Amino acid sequence: MARPEVPDALAMRRLKYGVDVPPAERDRAAEKLRTLGRRAEAILLYERHADHPSIRDDLTWAVKEGAAFHVFLLKRMGLEVTDASLRSCAEAAEAHSRWYDAHRCWNALKDEAGLARVAERLPGYKPAVPANKV
Repeated sequence: MARPEVPDALAMRRLKYGVDVPPAERDRAAEKLRTLGRRAEAILLYERHADHPSIRDDLTWAVKEGAAFHVFLLKRMGLEVTDASLRSCAEAAEAHSRWYDAHRCWNALKDEAGLARVAERLPGYKPAVPANKV
């Protein structure tokens, strides 16, 4: 069985930062990565192009799946992520039993009820606090 061709690290670097890379080539690589379920890598190809239309589709997918990592990745890239999107992501994460993802969204929203509900599913979870906190 032939392995699907995925860009290696050097090819990804060229696709992401190369000045001579046509946008269509980057789009093809990103679409291939999405079809293989490698959305984070596809999203990273657009780090300098957060206005690309497919990024909105990635946000819609991430919210629907409750994939907080992807939502916050897109937010760091400069995409507007509303409180409503975070709330929907948290609710979807809970529905998919993705408790840490839900916790991250509820924490960003400062929603005490959501945090309390998720805390029941994370009995030993405590956020790391630096020992030398001043």
